[in-house]
Amino acid sequence: MVIQVTETAKKHIESLAGSEPAIIRLAYDSEGCGCGVNGLPALWIVSAKEADDVEIQSHHLHFIIHRLQAVFFEEHLYLDSEKNYPSFRLTGDGQLYGQNIRLVDKR
Repeated sequence: MVIQVTETAKKHIESLAGSEPAIIRLAYDSEGCGCGVNGLPALWIVSAKEADDVEIQSHHLHFIIHRLQAVFFEEHLYLDSEKNYPSFRLTGDGQLYGQNIRLVDKR
């Protein structure tokens, strides 16, 4: 899996992450959705990789995803944000995953 991050999104993530080391987890958050296959994409800042996590290739930042959640996303992803808006837009080659995805610090 590969995620391309625009320069605007990269700067936005870096400003939210601060000076502490940060790993960005792409998650398929199904909490409160009723079923494990119903969920929403989420971006979380975490401090460490877990045993079932796999790396997502990115030129700029360190991304991970739980190996069982990777099935919900395409192989090539694109992350963008607007300069003055506090959320992200995640797309793939074939679909829009979300255009109002917040980055939550869970360190």
